[in-house]
Amino acid sequence: MGCINLTEMDNTKGGPGKGSDAAPNQWVRVERDIREKKHAKRVKQYQADLSVYRSNLEDAHAQIDALLGVSEGPVDPKPIQFDKADKAEAVAVVLASDWHVEETVDGYTVNNANKFNLDIADQRISRLFAGIVRLAKTERGAARIEDLVLWLGGDMMTGHIHEELAESNGLSPVETVLWLQDRITGGIEALKPHFRRILIPTSFGNHGRDTARKRHSTGAKHSYEWMMYKNLEKITSDSQVVWQVGGGYHTLVDVYGFRVRFHHGDGFKYQGGIGGLTIPVEKAIASWNKAPVAADLDCFGHYHTYMQSPKWCSNGSLIGYNAYALAIKAAFEPPQQTFFLLDRKYGRTVTCPIVV
Repeated sequence: MGCINLTEMDNTKGGPGKGSDAAPNQWVRVERDIREKKHAKRVKQYQADLSVYRSNLEDAHAQIDALLGVSEGPVDPKPIQFDKADKAEAVAVVLASDWHVEETVDGYTVNNANKFNLDIADQRISRLFAGIVRLAKTERGAARIEDLVLWLGGDMMTGHIHEELAESNGLSPVETVLWLQDRITGGIEALKPHFRRILIPTSFGNHGRDTARKRHSTGAKHSYEWMMYKNLEKITSDSQVVWQVGGGYHTLVDVYGFRVRFHHGDGFKYQGGIGGLTIPVEKAIASWNKAPVAADLDCFGHYHTYMQSPKWCSNGSLIGYNAYALAIKAAFEPPQQTFFLLDRKYGRTVTCPIVV
């Protein structure tokens, strides 16, 4: 059986397989037509792209001409009037809580992130009152600030509610009350030259108590802090300094018709979780606001956490990071308290920490 040569078949005359040259010429024409069509398509696309580029270039030149015209034209600046009569009016509010002054924090217990004792507590209290004056002076450039609300929010002392505290604290509860009274009295005297009126609402904390368990209806009667507040009220009250010593969990203060609800913060049921304080705080506030007297803003401490939302302010602490915070996996936070303004028109505006 012989072999078939395909080349010979294509080159035969009379068409494919018959030796004709028609097939090769036809394929050449097809390939040429394809190339010409592709070329025409590319040319058409290039022309469309060129049209777009020219349009963009014209727009760019128009914008440049407009900018040059603005910069080259005459400038007639309109003067801004600063009318002192239009100056805002506000009340300064300071959250002072969770000092734990007699508690000792040894650096080695918290990887040297913090250290605390009575001497350091004394220094931080001084920085706090100095910071109040400094921030008020700064904000007076934008608002008339004559009055101060200084909230003493509880846990100013640590007490002996745990056995180890009786061993590690620098003072007994009674000694701590006497120590605190001197410092708070000195702070109030330092503030008086800088404010027309000073209102001091109070909340007692869960630490400074003489019972093993926290009590609700009789909590004030068993609180060293509540006793200290009442003593300070007798010592410092005058026409300039007014105390509002709360006997219950909530203390309400009205500023420009804006109702602020102060409480220590141990009334929240918070056991950790995603979102931190936000969810339990929002739920508790919604429940409390169903009462006959609702609040526009809640201020609290207890959790040693500087945090805010439009509805509430959580205060930091004076003691700072300690072994308990490390044990419960709390985030590190420097020792700090809270300063904010309540504007007559707009409510809470400027809010910032006082780092001590």
